Amino acid sequence: MKYRKITAVILAVATAICAAGCNGNDNSGTSSSGDATSSGSGDSSMTSDNTTSGGNSGTAQAQFTFSQVAMGGGGFVSGVFATSEQGLYYARTDVGGAYRYNKDTQKWESMSYDISEEDRGLLGIEGLAFGEKDPNKVYMLAGTEYFSNGKTCLLYSDDYGKTWNRTELTDMITAHGNGMGRGNGERIAVDPKNSDIVYVGGRTGGIIKSTDGGKTFTALDMGTKTTTSNGNGICSIIIDPKSGDDSACTTIYAAVSRTKEENLYKSTDGGATWKPVADAPKELYTQRMKYNGDGKIVITYASAEGPWNNNRIDGGVRTLNIADDTFTEINPAKKSFGDVVIDPSNPDRMVACTENIYVPQPNGQFGDEFYVTTDGGKSWTLLNDKMKMSSGGVEWITTASMHWCSSMAIDPNNTNKIMVVSGNGVFTCDNIWDESPEFYFFSKGIEETVPYDIISIPGGKLVSVIGDYDGFVQDSAEEYGMVHNSVAGSMSGLAVAAKATDIWVKCGGSESAAGFWYTLDAGKKWVNVTVSPLESGNVAYGGYVAVSADGKRFFWAPGNDSSIYYSDDQGKTWTKSEGGVGSKKIICDPVNPDYVYAASGGAFFYSEDGGKTFTQNMTLSVFTAARPVVAPGKEGVVYYPSMGLQVSTDNGKTFTRLDSLAACMAVGLGKGKTDSDPYTIFVWGKPKNDDSIGLYWSEDEGKTWSKVSDDQHQFGGPGNGYFVVGDMNKYGRVYMSTVGLGIVYGDLVQ
Repeated sequence: MKYRKITAVILAVATAICAAGCNGNDNSGTSSSGDATSSGSGDSSMTSDNTTSGGNSGTAQAQFTFSQVAMGGGGFVSGVFATSEQGLYYARTDVGGAYRYNKDTQKWESMSYDISEEDRGLLGIEGLAFGEKDPNKVYMLAGTEYFSNGKTCLLYSDDYGKTWNRTELTDMITAHGNGMGRGNGERIAVDPKNSDIVYVGGRTGGIIKSTDGGKTFTALDMGTKTTTSNGNGICSIIIDPKSGDDSACTTIYAAVSRTKEENLYKSTDGGATWKPVADAPKELYTQRMKYNGDGKIVITYASAEGPWNNNRIDGGVRTLNIADDTFTEINPAKKSFGDVVIDPSNPDRMVACTENIYVPQPNGQFGDEFYVTTDGGKSWTLLNDKMKMSSGGVEWITTASMHWCSSMAIDPNNTNKIMVVSGNGVFTCDNIWDESPEFYFFSKGIEETVPYDIISIPGGKLVSVIGDYDGFVQDSAEEYGMVHNSVAGSMSGLAVAAKATDIWVKCGGSESAAGFWYTLDAGKKWVNVTVSPLESGNVAYGGYVAVSADGKRFFWAPGNDSSIYYSDDQGKTWTKSEGGVGSKKIICDPVNPDYVYAASGGAFFYSEDGGKTFTQNMTLSVFTAARPVVAPGKEGVVYYPSMGLQVSTDNGKTFTRLDSLAACMAVGLGKGKTDSDPYTIFVWGKPKNDDSIGLYWSEDEGKTWSKVSDDQHQFGGPGNGYFVVGDMNKYGRVYMSTVGLGIVYGDLVQ
């Protein structure tokens, strides 16, 4: 099965959320170029300190630890890197920041928790490189075209990515970490002899160079147009490590993502001048370039930029002789190839992988091919019918394949070990030169998913829906669960019957597949409803769902329609609700099945007849991401983020604004400290005008607030799903959506 990363679910966040001056726009702000410090943490379970942060004016700072819900992967890791330091690896993702492997915990740790909501586009990592002799020096090219006004930055660190500085590059080059060609690379190259010399290529703007460790840059004149029709621009840079003198290398190659004209350029004077490499193939797109240690560069080619294109049917592997710029074909096959790794102790030993070629793999799924050579490419052996695959302790991955294999790395300290990226994480092989090598999933800690909802069932499971891989059922956030056995792809909505908690509904799908599912046995068996509620008869998909407290009535507001529909026979027939046109976010009262609530763009609707008809009672803002929530076990108590936080105690007929919050964009309720205590309230917002936006919580029904997040734990904000959810079984735990860091959660330090 072919999986495709969600390009974006871009929320139409309004220009004004509240009168207090808080706005939910995805603006990049006015950060200037230069040495602006961002003190982030690379520890995946750091504790917020007792000091106030982000300019708070007296609001208390609570102590919370943070982590990510353990799903085990699920998103595209676009690059993987092995360093000269034993057990030190890096990985970059397309929408979820970057990671560093901790050999002590044997898990990957995020290096991107400190990214603010304003700068969430910097979670798209376009390129990563590090010093050859000092791998603590790390550089990342970050930016996402559709977030943060397209801001592009170089992030640089000298402490293994524990803290970061940044230089804004938007006026010089552009990056798009989630664009086509994101698996190419690398677009950053660090001089092997001087880690302060850095070359960076952009999708626009050509190549720029820094000689002071990324603080300042100078544009290099390549003498050619480097903005390409496919939007991929400079797609790969490599430095000849044997050129120049002891102070710096002088020979650099740069590939441009285009065909039918020159697409590979060479400089022999440190980037001052460039000339095209005459014999470079013009019929194929460069994917990646690797130095083989013996005066040659090995280059992989494909018929499109990747990581997926329908016409990726041609390509191959060639060597470039640096001395005379001649090419030699060493193709394992006439197919699109993503990357190659070379044994640093023996350049004749190489492994090559295809990219977006779907053939059988040992686990019965379909994905890419792997070839090995021990004679420099004169002959190749296909590994797919010889290799093995295993889960690496994340059992659900057995239902997935190694695909979109854009990047590989070989461990210089153990040349039997290679790593390969996939559309769902990283796979590793510790015996690649054996007759029957085994690949195992190697992504623990990389939680690069786009979540859309999570529900903590009182006394029960943790249930989620995500993009690309359906969602998960888990006993706890710390333990890997199983993907929903419906294997339905990208999901957007989820609901559980409050009084019949084995009944769940969800929605997603696509234009070609019906998008509503239900289960009556807590996820053991899912039923796909194929009857479309749409009057046109077209397939309904996406949107939001709800289920009455008793589980007898299902609701669906499809993403490709403006109405709400309900069914009393488990989707065999559907009836259109009246009066709720345009209402998308639906939730049922947890006690009284007659009451149903809906919201759209700040407008709030309530129903007193089980969702047959809706009445609109207010329009407070146009913040389209706002979700209403209901108080657990209480009839008629509704919280709605709009012009701050609105609270209703009469089934949504009237609302009162909480004066204690200046702004609120998402709200969730969690377990109280004791059974007799009221529920806790979590929000993404701010209590006072001059507080910083972040996670806050209240234990007294909103009278007072303490800050949960801090400057080191912002996670890019609540992102696409825009939810904050309290745990109903553990006091002091809160879950939050992100644009690519999966579902993060915080735990109160007690």
